[in-house]
Amino acid sequence: MQINYGGVSKVISSLASDIEEKEKNVGKMPLSDPQKEAKYKIQIASAKATKNNSEVSGDTSIQTSLHDGKYMMAISDGMGSGSRAQKSSSTVIKMLRRLLTTGFDKDVSIGLINSSVNLNSTEETYASIDISVIDRNTGNIEFIKNGACPTFIKAKNKVEVVKAVSLPAGIVENIDLVVYDKDLKGGEIIVMCSDGILESNQELTNKEIWVKELLENIETEDIQKIANILLQESIDNGFGIAKDDMTILIAKVEKI
Repeated sequence: MQINYGGVSKVISSLASDIEEKEKNVGKMPLSDPQKEAKYKIQIASAKATKNNSEVSGDTSIQTSLHDGKYMMAISDGMGSGSRAQKSSSTVIKMLRRLLTTGFDKDVSIGLINSSVNLNSTEETYASIDISVIDRNTGNIEFIKNGACPTFIKAKNKVEVVKAVSLPAGIVENIDLVVYDKDLKGGEIIVMCSDGILESNQELTNKEIWVKELLENIETEDIQKIANILLQESIDNGFGIAKDDMTILIAKVEKI
């Protein structure tokens, strides 16, 4: 899919200025669904680390309810680290939140974000887009990726990898989204991460393998423990030093 909105993105980019900087990184927390027909409940956990010697993280994440009974988790990873990367990724997340929580179509929203990043970039301010949208009424989960890391779906000791290859937002004028969806049975654990996690292991060419094997061998279903273990392993891969910004978002989806 290709979307080019040109000058319209000037208007859309102004939306970012009036959004409060309020992230919901609150650790594991049951989420209540106001809709009586909801058949699935979600628990959320998160863990993050900032690159060694960097004052701010270039990663920005969000977890929020959407207007249609769905729940969204998203990570944007700004190129590099520090304030410039943080500005790029936070702009993407702010705009995404504003657009999707007010009912914009996902494809249109991300296309507009990409156009805005392109139009307003005078430096290398690129950012990946990684989104998971869970329907609490049907159990369907949709993955939308652009330049993002794989997502891992853990069911007991089996782990499925969802991945896409595309350029981060802002690098190309016309954005190509990669979308994948899956019907969940209940009990699955969804693991999202920024590339600081995957790239922490320098020994493997296929970076996703070590995360997949680690998740397969973790027996606990406490998702905050899983997030903490994965983050610590990533730091240990750098001999105790976070060599990049690291962000982990995990959701456990269960039938009510």
